[in-house]
Amino acid sequence: MSELTTTDQVVGAGVIAMRPRTRFAALEVPTFRWYWLTSWISQTGDGMENVIRAFLIVQLVGLAAAPFWLGMMVFAHWVPFTLFSLYGGVLADRYDPRKVQIAAQLLLLVAALGVAIATLIGVVTVWWIFVLLLVHGFAGAVGNPAQQTLVHSIVGKERLLSAVSLNSTTRQFSHVVGPAVAGFVFLAFGAGWGFLVNALTFIPLLVFLAVVRVRRLHEGERRPVLDALREGVSFVRQRPLLGSLIGIETVTVVFLGHTFSSLLVVFAADRFPALPLAYPFLLVASGVGAIAAAVYLGWAKERRRPALFIAVVAMVEMLAILLFAFSTDYAVSLALMLVVGAAAVVTQSLTNTTLQLSAPDRIRGRVMGAYSFGTQGMRVVNGPLLGGLVLAVPQLRAADRP
Repeated sequence: MSELTTTDQVVGAGVIAMRPRTRFAALEVPTFRWYWLTSWISQTGDGMENVIRAFLIVQLVGLAAAPFWLGMMVFAHWVPFTLFSLYGGVLADRYDPRKVQIAAQLLLLVAALGVAIATLIGVVTVWWIFVLLLVHGFAGAVGNPAQQTLVHSIVGKERLLSAVSLNSTTRQFSHVVGPAVAGFVFLAFGAGWGFLVNALTFIPLLVFLAVVRVRRLHEGERRPVLDALREGVSFVRQRPLLGSLIGIETVTVVFLGHTFSSLLVVFAADRFPALPLAYPFLLVASGVGAIAAAVYLGWAKERRRPALFIAVVAMVEMLAILLFAFSTDYAVSLALMLVVGAAAVVTQSLTNTTLQLSAPDRIRGRVMGAYSFGTQGMRVVNGPLLGGLVLAVPQLRAADRP
C-alpha cells in the first residue's frame, strides 16, 4: 500500500473519505482534552495581549500614527514565519514534536514576560514591543508545524478533522474571552498587569507538555536540512490541489491577514468613538462566529469535494470584510464579524485536515511548514501595506479637496 494515499486520506480531487465519526470525536481522547484545555488558556492570554498591545500602541504614538505602527507590529510578528516556517517543518519531522513545542512555548513565555516587565517599570516603547514580537514570531514559526503533527499523533487520522476544528475554534474563542477580559483589565489596572497575566497563561500548557507522553508516528530522519526542505516543498508542488488550497489562504493573508484584526482598534475608534469597548467586542463577535463554525463542523456531514466548499467560504469571508469596511452601524459590524469568524474556522480546519491527511507521516511536518509559510509567513507583506494605506488614504482625500 502506498504511503502517500490510503482510503483514509485525501483521494482524487479533494475527496476526504473517512469513516463515520462521532460528534466532536477528538474530545473522546483524554490526552487531547487536556491539551485542548491548556491550549485554550494559553491562547486566551494571547487574545488578551493582542488587544492590550493595540491599546498601548495607540497611547504611545497617538491615533494618527497608530495605523503605521500597528502594521509594523504585524510585520515583526510574521516575518519570522516567512524565514523559519519551512525549517519549523523540518524540526517537527526530525525531532519529537512535543519537545519542539516545549521549546517554542518557553520562548513565548520569555517574550511575554519581557513586555510585561518593560511596561510595569515604565520603559516600554514601540521598539521594545517590536523586538519582543520578533521573538514571539520566531517561537510560533518553529512551533506551529510541531503542534500540528503532535495533535495528529494524539488523536489519529479518524478524529483529525474534529481535533483541528476544535483547535481552530480555540484560537478564535480566545477572541471571545481574551478581548472581553483585556478591555476591563486595561481600563482597571493598565497594560503591564494585563501582559503579566498573559505570561502566566503559558504555564499550564508547559506543565502538560512536560508530563505527557505521546507515541511518535515515525522515527526522525537525519537528512541535510536543504534536502529535507526540498522534499517537503516538492511534495506540495507535485499536487496541484494542495498548492491551490494553500494559495486560497495565501491570497487572503497578503491583502488582509492579521492586519485586519490589528487595525480594528483604529476602525472602532474612528467609527464608534462613543463606545469605549467597541474594539474588543468586535473581536468577541468573531469568536462567537468561530464557535458556531465548530458546532457546524462537528455535526455536518462529510463533504465529498471540500476544495470547492473551501473556495466558496473564503469568498464569503472576503465579501463580509468588504461590507464591514463600509459599515457605520455597530450592530451590522458585529454581525459581519460573526461571519468572518465562522468562515475563518471552516476554511482553516478543512484545509489543515486535507493537507495533513494527504501527507505521509515522515513528511507531515514539512507539509505543514509549507502551509504555515503560505498562510502565515506571507502576512509579513500586509502589515506595512495596509498600515501605510490607512495613513495615505486620508491624505489623498485631502489633496483632492478644493
